[in-house]
Amino acid sequence: MSLNDTPSTAKMDGEGGTTSPPAEQDLADAQAAQVTKRNKPYLKKFKEPESDEEVGDVRNLYNVQESWRTLMSLPSCQKVMVSERVQKLLKIEVGINVTQEFPWKQVLFKDLRDVLFEELENASDLTKKCKGFNSEHYVLIGFCPLLTEAEEDPPEGDPFIFYSSVRESKLAMGIIQNMEHFERWRMQRRLRKKPRRWVSLGTEDEMTILVEHFKDEPIDVEIQSVYPIQMPRHVAFDYRMTRDVRDGVIELLPNENIKWDNVTKKRVTVAVQSAPATVQREQQTNPTFPSNAWSQYLYEIDDDDLELDESEVDEEEEKKKAQTKGPVVVVPKPPPEMSSQIQLLLNTLDFNQIDSYRDDYMLISTRPVVQYTNPYLQEFLCFANISKSNKRFVAGFDWYPNLSGLIAVSYAFSTPATINEASNRVDYVQRAVLEPNPVLLWSFSDNLNYKLEFEAPIETCQLTFCPSNGNVLIGGSRNGQVVIWDLQGRCERLEEEEYLTSAQAKYRDKIGEYLNWTIDLEDDLITPATISPLDLSPKGQITSFHWLGRSVYLNSFGKVFNDPNVHNPHTFFVTTAFDGTVSFWNLDGGDAKGQKDKMRNRMLPKELTSNESVFKSLVIRPTYNLNFQEPITGIIADSACFTCSTPTMRQIHANPSNYPIKLIAKEPPTLRQSMIVSTFYGHVSRIEWQGIYAEGDPTELINTSTPFAQVHDGPVVMVRKNPFYPELFASIGRNILAIWKEDYPYSPIFWRQRACDLTAVAWSETRPAVLYLTRMDGIMEAWDILARDDDACLSEILGGGIITGIAEHRPSQPYKILGIGDYNSSIRMVKLPHSFDVPLHNELQQLMAYVLKEERRKVGIQAWEQKYYELNKDIIEAKREAEAETRKEMERLEREEQFASRKRKADEEGAEEGKKKAGKNKYFGLNYNEKVAVQWDALNLHRMMTILMSRKQMDPEKLARETALEKEQLAYEAAKKKSHLNVLAKVENDIATIRSRILPAEIQDMQRSEMIQDRVKRELELADTYDQVAEDSWEILGMFNEFKSIDYIEFLERGRQRRQLLDQSLGGNTDRLLWYQEKVSSGELNECQFGFE
Repeated sequence: MSLNDTPSTAKMDGEGGTTSPPAEQDLADAQAAQVTKRNKPYLKKFKEPESDEEVGDVRNLYNVQESWRTLMSLPSCQKVMVSERVQKLLKIEVGINVTQEFPWKQVLFKDLRDVLFEELENASDLTKKCKGFNSEHYVLIGFCPLLTEAEEDPPEGDPFIFYSSVRESKLAMGIIQNMEHFERWRMQRRLRKKPRRWVSLGTEDEMTILVEHFKDEPIDVEIQSVYPIQMPRHVAFDYRMTRDVRDGVIELLPNENIKWDNVTKKRVTVAVQSAPATVQREQQTNPTFPSNAWSQYLYEIDDDDLELDESEVDEEEEKKKAQTKGPVVVVPKPPPEMSSQIQLLLNTLDFNQIDSYRDDYMLISTRPVVQYTNPYLQEFLCFANISKSNKRFVAGFDWYPNLSGLIAVSYAFSTPATINEASNRVDYVQRAVLEPNPVLLWSFSDNLNYKLEFEAPIETCQLTFCPSNGNVLIGGSRNGQVVIWDLQGRCERLEEEEYLTSAQAKYRDKIGEYLNWTIDLEDDLITPATISPLDLSPKGQITSFHWLGRSVYLNSFGKVFNDPNVHNPHTFFVTTAFDGTVSFWNLDGGDAKGQKDKMRNRMLPKELTSNESVFKSLVIRPTYNLNFQEPITGIIADSACFTCSTPTMRQIHANPSNYPIKLIAKEPPTLRQSMIVSTFYGHVSRIEWQGIYAEGDPTELINTSTPFAQVHDGPVVMVRKNPFYPELFASIGRNILAIWKEDYPYSPIFWRQRACDLTAVAWSETRPAVLYLTRMDGIMEAWDILARDDDACLSEILGGGIITGIAEHRPSQPYKILGIGDYNSSIRMVKLPHSFDVPLHNELQQLMAYVLKEERRKVGIQAWEQKYYELNKDIIEAKREAEAETRKEMERLEREEQFASRKRKADEEGAEEGKKKAGKNKYFGLNYNEKVAVQWDALNLHRMMTILMSRKQMDPEKLARETALEKEQLAYEAAKKKSHLNVLAKVENDIATIRSRILPAEIQDMQRSEMIQDRVKRELELADTYDQVAEDSWEILGMFNEFKSIDYIEFLERGRQRRQLLDQSLGGNTDRLLWYQEKVSSGELNECQFGFE
């Protein structure tokens, strides 16, 4: 009997006059309660249990059947049958876009209405129910095979459900997320195998019976040993004061034979007087010998001082002397021998008795004095290998995380901060095929030779070491591929030396002779362990690497999760590319290669596969991708920051170049699905991603972003986050440095313009308020924000070329080091001043207070500006409108002036051509008598000039040379006078124009037809004749070679634009239409006021 039949049966029994038994009545009440419970929506939120052992029945945690029942029982749930054609159009095809495991997908309501509703019988009802939907919003639709499971002859198509209410769509979305969470937890629980307590089934007793045991009785053994006890010698120390020891005074006496001529300074009664400097009588000169208490007064050694050198007497020798009978002979003790130090002291006292130039301020003064010095950088190392990195720049570098003094460097022909001249023609194919791609590892212990070389198939632009596994080096290529090298502990064996015996060396030589035909393998060359596939990698150059926290992981749907299990760390990193792609990679989640490679490795001997990397059998690919519409140069996200812990000073002094260190990660509590990106277009924006709900390409397109204030005047080449204050970050673009706060995008905390383009920026690893900048002209700047924020505290010239990168060495022992990559493809190591190394007291709190103060100040300014705008809105808007109208009027006048200038230029060219024709014939237009007179005057002038020059004995060339400057000056004066006359001639017109703009003249109210007639009459009077216009037009068309290539549509468009200009110039009523079109295109039509108050 079904649940629906129970109430009717009870009712029939009541009508018959019989009463049902108590048991049957209780069963009916229970069934009715169960039906009521099933009608209630199931909105339970799934929470993962802390331990799998406590879980009994998983249905008690979450009921999937009840969730499906709730989804289908919502009032706005619409059940439809969708045909295959509609599925392909809506991209919800069963088995391809949606499956039973992933049934949900979002579809635009416009597509759903236009495609699906046309095939349904109840299309009008669905249209009424979805009347409030926006056509650009998405509708949640899901594949539901439960609707047709019980039907023997289901209708055509596949069953789907969707919701016509926005509120119930959100409710359904929450239920779906709980179902997905429960399914993921259940699958992980099935894959996880935890060790369980061993339960005995009796097999161990059988094994004990069958195995023969040899039992020996235990024997107690006691071992005694004698170790001589050595008691330390008791030494008594006491204070040796200077007042207890004889002291001496040195007196300087002049020679009697020397005569002194004393010169005294006279005081004069004027405003400025000279007098001898004040001399303190307590100040004395001290000798150069050491002034310590232990060596200051041991000038003589007397017999009284013999107690300082007492010899030790053993107890056994004293006992033997006591047992020996006979007279005791006292042997005199010889005087002690002077040591080399005492001898050097005595020699110093003899020959260097007085030093008049000693700085004895520290001996005569107890008050400390602050000494101010100019900080400077001290270069002590330079890594360069011109044979491998010639004509390249330092592109990417990173420090080795397990040992100090090791840095990996990649070299490239260009970086985002460099400039390539257009005149340089480069064959990129030949460069990619023939040129090497150097990636080298340098060490502080040897600055001449690199320690390791990494083979790179493509030019590498960025490098990073895995912070949790120092043997993994990751490189970003120019074509977007990610290369992984496995060092396999080679950095720890760089300084190891191999010692061979004579037999081993002889054996090695013989083996070398036998294997002379083999290929020599380089021990310092490391081949890539794996490379990401080209089709799955970004299509642009890798611009930056960022490491996520160890507890954060991402799935292929773009969802971020935190793993509470600390024993299950994750290794995710983020890359940015020049094609606008942000990719999330899982270093531990690569797919395995083919079975053929596994079988080949299994058949090889164990000795040949013992040194193979674990990454060699993996294919690394992005877990999730974000696509932005601009080239990305860097991001600011919830990534991990790292600090360094150093060992004891004994270990540092044992190997000061490469001592062991350890990175300590400062991980954020979670990863927000939001980040700040910097682009090559000069923008800084915040983007967010939501994730996807269907299988397929794990890529999400980012169409919207929140822009930060536009302050950069060029590409933003780099952004860096403060390791102590993660909400603070710096960005550089062209010659602008800007300091930002993440949650305040309206304006930077401060921004400064530098004298040259900036190339790199880096925050200090020890001081929160210090950052370093590098410039294109070879200058490095150190900024201390708390000291001064208007300019750099240190500016050092490091060369005459571009500096492409900067990185601070994390360990601060024995001194702080800064690595700088310059234009010579060399990376230089400089020592930082002590002031940039030691943090100040409460420096982080002072920096945070400074940032919050600047933020409050800018918020106050912004509020004042908004209040001022609201109070003076009419005036401001009127000024804006007046400026816009003035700008339009100026543009119109400029166009008219350009047209008049072109016409004037054409007239001048015509006049010059006439002059040239007349210049060819000097006597053009003259009669015979006039021609003869002109010729006679010219001959007479030439004769007189020749006679005058010969009498004055002057050279014509020399005269022309000497008078050239005066002629130029006279010509300049004439041109200047002419320009002044032109300006004075235009003053009246300019004054009238300005006066008309300030005080518009009253226009007479004339009829429109009369105004048009006057304008047309004036234009016709100024216009050329038809014949002249036709002749000029045919001449222009004859010289216009590209007229045949003009498309007919383009020709019509040009005609329409010219017609509009003519209508506007002739007084047609197009001003209002033009004003309306501009307001519509700029979106300011709603802000216009069409009435007067």
